Amino acid sequence: MIAPEREFEVVIPAVPGSGGAAAEAQADRLMGHGFGRLRGREGELALLARLLAQPHERLITLTGPAGVGKSHVAHAALIARTRAGGPPLLWTDLAESAGGAAVWSSVGADTARAAAARIGTRQTLLVLDNCDPVAAHVALDISALLRACPRLKILVTSRVSLDIRAERVLVTEPLPTGVGSPAEELFTDHVSPRHRAGLDGAQAQSAVTDLCRELDGIPLAIELAAEAVGAEGPQAVLERLSRGEPIGRRRLRDASARHDGISSALGWAAQGLSAADRELLGTLAVFEAPLGLAEVRRVAGAGQADAVAGIESLVHQSLLLSGRGPDGEPEFRLPRMARAHYHRDLAGDADALAGALDQHAAHCTAFAAGLADGLRAGRDMGQLLAAVEARLPDLRKATGHLRSRGDHAGVLRVLTALEGPLLGHGLDLGAADVMEASAAACPDGALAAEALMAVARWALGRDERQRAEAALDRAAVAAAELPGVRARVAAHTGELLRRRGEMAGAAALLESALRELDARRDVYGAALARRSQSLLRAGHGDSGAERPVLQALAELPCTPVGLEPDAHGFWRDPWSPVVVRAALLNALARVRRLLGRTPEAYVNVRESIRLLMGTSGPAEAAEALETMVIVAAGPGTEEHKEALAQVLAHAEALRGRHALVSEEGVTLRAVADRLHQGFDPAALRRLRLEARQVSPHNALLAGLFAPAPREARSSRAEPAAPHGLTPRQHEVALLVAEGMTNRQIGRQLGISEWTVTNHLRVVMQKLECGSRVHVVRAIQQAG
Repeated sequence: MIAPEREFEVVIPAVPGSGGAAAEAQADRLMGHGFGRLRGREGELALLARLLAQPHERLITLTGPAGVGKSHVAHAALIARTRAGGPPLLWTDLAESAGGAAVWSSVGADTARAAAARIGTRQTLLVLDNCDPVAAHVALDISALLRACPRLKILVTSRVSLDIRAERVLVTEPLPTGVGSPAEELFTDHVSPRHRAGLDGAQAQSAVTDLCRELDGIPLAIELAAEAVGAEGPQAVLERLSRGEPIGRRRLRDASARHDGISSALGWAAQGLSAADRELLGTLAVFEAPLGLAEVRRVAGAGQADAVAGIESLVHQSLLLSGRGPDGEPEFRLPRMARAHYHRDLAGDADALAGALDQHAAHCTAFAAGLADGLRAGRDMGQLLAAVEARLPDLRKATGHLRSRGDHAGVLRVLTALEGPLLGHGLDLGAADVMEASAAACPDGALAAEALMAVARWALGRDERQRAEAALDRAAVAAAELPGVRARVAAHTGELLRRRGEMAGAAALLESALRELDARRDVYGAALARRSQSLLRAGHGDSGAERPVLQALAELPCTPVGLEPDAHGFWRDPWSPVVVRAALLNALARVRRLLGRTPEAYVNVRESIRLLMGTSGPAEAAEALETMVIVAAGPGTEEHKEALAQVLAHAEALRGRHALVSEEGVTLRAVADRLHQGFDPAALRRLRLEARQVSPHNALLAGLFAPAPREARSSRAEPAAPHGLTPRQHEVALLVAEGMTNRQIGRQLGISEWTVTNHLRVVMQKLECGSRVHVVRAIQQAG
């Protein structure tokens, strides 16, 4: 049976024409299809033109996802070919075909055998456009047709390939996206001229860039979004897209029914989908990021063979896009609009949707647990950050689903496991608010307290002391019946008090916390408490200030000990042994610098930097770099001024990028003043500009090779400081004897005025002096 007239169009009669007039007539008929201008396809057109010109390429199939523009590419290539004097061309649109008859009727036949007899040895190019509905029915007949007609060439556009020996498959990729990309040009072309003024301005252009990226560069989706732009502008369309709402409101009157929207295109494309294919599509529709084979197996609950078969079926139908993951392994994803379409289908069955979202949340929970293990094991931070960033939309969706179910413990397990990437590296600062909200409703006191301590650590790094204090107060309430967790909260509170200058309260809290932590053999909690204790004592000028941190270093294991993961695979302890050791070494360097033991301090901070390479967050990196600059920028470093200024610029850039505040602010300003004195302003601007985009790893690399400090002392041995004063205390006493104020001494030595006050108080105790005047007399008598 011959298909109805509307199912095909013969562009040029089966009897071949000759000469330039025939070719031009053929091109004119093709132009009448009205596809419009093609953008961003130069490479594909060049490749297709070469293949069409090669006699041995008999069957070429343009494939790709729905709406990607397969027919448009074929149309543009054929116009160029016919104008260059190509063979007679037959074009048949099979979009509405119910069987293979329309293929043969395009050449005036009703069977494949009759079509072969009619074509014979003539040179002919047969175009089977939108072959999807009949591909499986006519594949073997086309194979026989090619064997019978040696000068026949066939060009097919279809989501599914014919899978026969002669076929050369070309995948039509989505358009490139980004600023000034072909995707953006296509978007602008399809916005009504009445509303193009709404595309002016940086905000609107940014929305267009985001829209094209979110729509995966699929031309049909971009056209629909552009046609939806009206008085509201592109930002409103982007917001509707982010909410999962359909964005197409109007289509051109002569657009085909299947191009009324992405749902129409996908509905047409999904003809003949098996039940297994539909089930797998529904499962994958709730995922935002690509999935590997192992992940598809897990979320679909399928065996290896079934998962492979399901993936290959969807990829073959261009419903699932295949790519290469960061680890080099294949990964698969649904385009954004396809996800929205199948997600809406899934939402029609509330139980099925809930089950899919539960599977999705379980997958994200397992991902968080695995990544936390990687962080503790010291895996490369760049790779881990890339993995978290790629899955951030899924993590947000999963925690939102868990919150809606009332599973606040599940929310906190995910977010505390990812504390470093989300808060420390700033991938999702909103996670802090979610952690606080879920902690208030979480029945697990230990988990709630750990989450609140994570918020406090983050807030303290940003110098948001009130928020840190409030979080720690709530953590103490959550841990009221848990002595071990309560001791950790006390240690965190002691660090907060130390930074606020409340030294007596800090010392008492740290001492009591350490008794409990030591009793429970909590080596990590005790290590960080001892770090705070050493820094506290160094601020008092205590010559034994290094002892607590040295003890912590001696006790710290290389791997987590004494801990067991909970039923969900999560460790209660969030810290990496490598990062904790680096923090202790950095603290030791700070303490030894204050004690006047600069060469030892340099060795310690350099080892800290080495440990942090590839594993640190911006806060730890910036602190280590600052310590290196303070230690190394002593007298006699003029020739190394630029190198140290670069290290300082890197530290400043890391802090600025992540809104972090340095605890060494006063000291750093004094050191910076010395380094920048006489420094070429243009060179300094260049250093700061280059530092803006530096990664923590590269910043630490510069710190690792910072020059060692030179001692300010002369080659002759200096007399020991009197009355058991440390070198730093002796320096303070000498400057007091010179008549300097505490502020002047701080500027001179590169330390804070508060630190000078603490040193002077200890000096007065050791010299048994009641005032500054008595200190001056004691120093003069000792000299």
